Amino acid sequence: MDLADVMYRASLVLLNSHSSTNLAVPYVPNMIDIGGFHVKSPTKLPEDLQEFLDNSKEGVIYFSLGSNLKVKVLWKWEEDVWSGQPPNVRLGKWLPQQDILAHPNLKLFITHSGLLSTIEIIYHGVPVLAIPIAGDQKLNAERVVNQGFGLKLRFADLTEELLLETINELLTNPKYAVNAKKRSEVFHDRMTKPLDTAMYWVEYVIRHGGAPHLRIAGIDLSWYQYFLLDVILIFSVTSVIVLYISLKLINRLLLGCCRRKKQKIKTN
Repeated sequence: MDLADVMYRASLVLLNSHSSTNLAVPYVPNMIDIGGFHVKSPTKLPEDLQEFLDNSKEGVIYFSLGSNLKVKVLWKWEEDVWSGQPPNVRLGKWLPQQDILAHPNLKLFITHSGLLSTIEIIYHGVPVLAIPIAGDQKLNAERVVNQGFGLKLRFADLTEELLLETINELLTNPKYAVNAKKRSEVFHDRMTKPLDTAMYWVEYVIRHGGAPHLRIAGIDLSWYQYFLLDVILIFSVTSVIVLYISLKLINRLLLGCCRRKKQKIKTN
């Protein structure tokens, strides 16, 4: 099936967004927000990782790009060991990100700011340092800054001094943690969980035979009607006619005035 057919025949559009993660925009009835549907309730971490986080009373930074810090650093890395690895840094090829974000000792998440990671950050209410690389990451990082629960750095601008300065700002200024918790409260304040919302609307569409009553009339308009070309054409033609008649009337009035003036001059 052609993509255009899918777009125009879709009975339901489930959007991985929410007013807590994206800007508020107008939707049509068959567009439903289910942002965060993939986020699961936290589960117990592996014993060694749980112990690492529990014993980090001074706080933990997850996926840091720096190492000269007093707080401990949990870094997702492709190697198990690292030459010159500081004692406060723990490496792991795979880490249960959502469960780590839920731990109360986590103080900061440094990330590329992908969409799913950004949603998980908001879900758990964690301050963030966004270092976007490509795609939608730059837009997500900008939203993090605008919503006040994190900062962003351009990858090309990274220096040891700038990185440490930014991390220290995020760790010592309480406004980022406060804003992260507020944003998380907005995320969680829903009548139903995102996945339950998705299930309801899928079943709703099935129950009502595709729910054609949710489709907007604009989908069935021809292209020239959709872009209002017929209205623009009528308006343009009408305007030209009115302008033409007006010019004709003005021209006649001016000619009449000129004739009367000439007659007066001849009479005198």
